[in-house]
Amino acid sequence: MSSSIDSMNRALKEHGEHVSMEDDGWARKRAREALKFVQGTGLKVLNAGCGPGFDSEEFKKAGHYVVGADFDKKLVDFALEKGFQQEGKVVDLNGTLPFKDNEFDIVFCSEVVEHLPIISIFLKECNRVLKHGGLLLLTTDNPTYFKNRIKFLFGRADFLVHQPHVHLYTPAKMQEFLEENGFTVLKKKNIGHFFFASLGDVYLVVARKRG
Repeated sequence: MSSSIDSMNRALKEHGEHVSMEDDGWARKRAREALKFVQGTGLKVLNAGCGPGFDSEEFKKAGHYVVGADFDKKLVDFALEKGFQQEGKVVDLNGTLPFKDNEFDIVFCSEVVEHLPIISIFLKECNRVLKHGGLLLLTTDNPTYFKNRIKFLFGRADFLVHQPHVHLYTPAKMQEFLEENGFTVLKKKNIGHFFFASLGDVYLVVARKRG
């Protein structure tokens, strides 16, 4: 399994070489939507899969201490150089996270889980590093997006093979995985034009660590 994950990480890093460092506002929008469910300031936030850090800066501007984690050193360095986050670490999200138990108030994870081969490993680690009652704020693409349903009917299910995605999760299935790994789902919300999370292209899940 480890060799397969290593190969996947190498492929993702090669893809990451082409990640745009231009800020199109979309990462910031997802962060701002997630921040609507955060109360208080001065919280310690782990941005798991921080990329170039545009979303990290939204949490930092809101008064929080942000630790960005990504497998690509180039992206972590860029986020630190720009001052988007207070700390940055090169981390393999497919394994044990290099953080203490109960270290963070919030884990923010945006457009990441669809790239991971085994989501339960990552969710268990998120649960471990969160404080009791801490929040996991997670966004991902929705395979049951309204337009995808139409494409599927006409045999154009290209969204199922969108590289470098590994798995796609419906909002209902994501809730199931979260509940199996120690979380209580508080809210599922579409980020876009539809009211229901099940119809939108990208959705946000707000989950609290149980216990």
